[in-house]
Amino acid sequence: MNFKLELPEGTILINRTELKEAIQEMFAELHAENAEEEIMTIREAAEYLKVSVPTVRNMIANKEIPFFQRGQVIRLNRRDVKEWIRNNSQL
Repeated sequence: MNFKLELPEGTILINRTELKEAIQEMFAELHAENAEEEIMTIREAAEYLKVSVPTVRNMIANKEIPFFQRGQVIRLNRRDVKEWIRNNSQL
């Protein structure tokens, strides 16, 4: 009995272990990219919130929005800002 298997062009055969490793590598790369985007400058936060830079500065000065400061550099964590929006939005 002859058996012939034809696969479409570009098909890749991979075993379960190799597939698992490839997926883990992809998730690690995505996590690293997202981690870089988690920290925002005041300007980036203003764009994210769709308000002006002075508005964000006033919110920071009045401690209305979560932020952190290292020396004179002020940054905002995107997750903290998202949570702040959720907790402070009126339904």
